This record gives sequence, structure tokens and C-alpha cells, in this order.
Amino acid sequence: MTKRVQLPEFVRLSHYRISLIPINSQISEECAEQQGSFHSRSMRIYLDEDIIENGGSIAVDLVKHELMHAIFYVRQLDGANEENIVNGMATHYTEIEKNNPDYLRWKLQNLN
Repeated sequence: MTKRVQLPEFVRLSHYRISLIPINSQISEECAEQQGSFHSRSMRIYLDEDIIENGGSIAVDLVKHELMHAIFYVRQLDGANEENIVNGMATHYTEIEKNNPDYLRWKLQNLN
């Protein structure tokens, strides 16, 4: 049996270190009415812990979604055209995968 790879504590994006913080699912759903959220001031991503614990492609999609919010913020894409947004997302998501091997291992294991 393959050892389960844990979600890393943080992901590096550009010169930022973004914390990945699982939170109680009841709080996530009932209080915040969301499964995840990115907070630019603190560079934190809060994630529904049940989704992260269950793993699989749903967990990967959730983390990737919140990382896309972080990229949107870092690249200052508000008001940008579609091509600039797609270019920024692709470039910085590739950067995340290249510079965060713990995240990449977690992601690949959860997609298999």
C-alpha cells in the first residue's frame, strides 16, 4: 500500500508563501457557505477539511480553484481580457507545480 501524501502546509507562488489551512467542515459550510477561500491580506487558503481528508479529484479541484484566486490576485488580473487571464493562470500554475514538489506529489496521488 502506498503511503498517503499529506496536503502541504503551504505553496510558494512568486515571492509569496500561501498557507493551506484545513478548517472544520461545519464552519466552512454553515458559517462561510463555501468549501474554500483565499485571503490575500494574510496569504492564506482555508479548505473544508472533510473534502481534503476524502482526497481524490474533488480535493484537487478545490485546492486548484483557490490557487487560481491567488494567481488572479498576484497577477492583478481584475479587468484583464481573457487571453491575459489565461496566460497568467497557465504561467503561474506551472510555476506552482514546478516550485512545490510536495503539492505536486499530493495532487498526483489524489488524481490516481
